Amino acid sequence: MIDVRPDRVIIKNLLFIGAHPDDLEVMAGGTVRRVIEQGGRVHALTMTKGAWKGPDGTTFRDGDIAVKEAKRASELLGYSVEHLNESVLGVQYKDSIVKTILGWVEKIHADTILCPWIEDLQMDHQVTAKMAVAASRKVPRILMAQASWHLGTKIFSPNVFFDITRTFNRKMAALACYDSEMKRVGDQWRNYHDALTRYYGLIAGVERAEGFLSYKFCM
Repeated sequence: MIDVRPDRVIIKNLLFIGAHPDDLEVMAGGTVRRVIEQGGRVHALTMTKGAWKGPDGTTFRDGDIAVKEAKRASELLGYSVEHLNESVLGVQYKDSIVKTILGWVEKIHADTILCPWIEDLQMDHQVTAKMAVAASRKVPRILMAQASWHLGTKIFSPNVFFDITRTFNRKMAALACYDSEMKRVGDQWRNYHDALTRYYGLIAGVERAEGFLSYKFCM
């Protein structure tokens, strides 16, 4: 387990690369708030605006609403955000997006990239992670997080943990900003994050924690 006490690792400029508007809050809301409280800066680049429909054409999420929800959540946690216009369930690897990520790496002098786990069950997350890694050559730290709790071919095994005991309530308040998703999966989200952060906290020796997989970690 990598030691991430504040006196050992200070993340100054974190670039979050996500697929959907709520990915940051789901994967790392408590950690992002902790970074910001410690004087760091966080920018999120999201591949989609969150709009998606079912196979029968039923609208499950409106993109304009999701973007407004993301704005409220970002203001609550304190990060800046930009949404690209890729299709939900259709994010594709594009060199143009890699270049956009590289632009943000340079713009904010990113010392850490945080993205979905590259083996995540959801394909948008996998592709997003691959583009993030492709743009990460000059970034000393890459952390990956679990976005989907559904079991895939591999099991997510984090080896980096951030204490979010003080920031857990802010994480959950930011998640609650996504009204359109909370109506659909609210109890699942609440129960999942309550159990998972307590479990990771037990592993890390604190009350609550978020867990990440270190793809690259240079201190």
